[in-house]
Amino acid sequence: MDQIFKKIDDNDSRPSREIILEELRCAILDKKLKPGDRLVENNIAKSMGVSRTPVREALRQLEIEGLAINIARKGTLVKGISKKDAVEIYEIREVLEGLAVRNACLNISRIEILRLKEIINEMRTCIDNNDNESYIKSHNEYNEIILNASKNKRLIVNLKSIYEYLKSMRKVSLSYKIRREKALLEHSNIVEAIAKGDEALAERLSREHVVNAKNAFIAEM
Repeated sequence: MDQIFKKIDDNDSRPSREIILEELRCAILDKKLKPGDRLVENNIAKSMGVSRTPVREALRQLEIEGLAINIARKGTLVKGISKKDAVEIYEIREVLEGLAVRNACLNISRIEILRLKEIINEMRTCIDNNDNESYIKSHNEYNEIILNASKNKRLIVNLKSIYEYLKSMRKVSLSYKIRREKALLEHSNIVEAIAKGDEALAERLSREHVVNAKNAFIAEM
């Protein structure tokens, strides 16, 4: 456990519970923690330099998300993510992201469209340089611009929650250059549809993109 988790950075302003949850979630989805592994409050708290309270809260959230399970006399065990779980998450993302893109067509500014086109070029450079970390960063900014342009507060909250959950999944679905190439073309086509204000086309392309991401993730599970 000490090798997996590091002490929380004092400069990180997020609540401890949030940081711990993200670390645990990523470790499970990245398979650093495997199904059946015990999640011991004391060990995690000591490793990350926090009290047991935020660790306990993070473990409860993992149980709610289905990534961990609490068993009498055994404690909290890693459950991991099943193919069924992944499909359900991506199905929700498909519908919500399609709606976000449709709404963005109605509300996005020319400056935001120009920035999206710049991001597409930046992602192209990242692929050419095999810079996956920067690619993911640009990918996240792309999603952020479209999400905020949807101007739907509840939609934004729900999709941001899903994106947090999908962070590690995205590392898997975009782990191969051929998928990054295809994803880039999909993103480019979505941006062009948004720029034209074609709501129906933008939504269809967005949903197809999520389906392709789902299939790429499942293929690597």
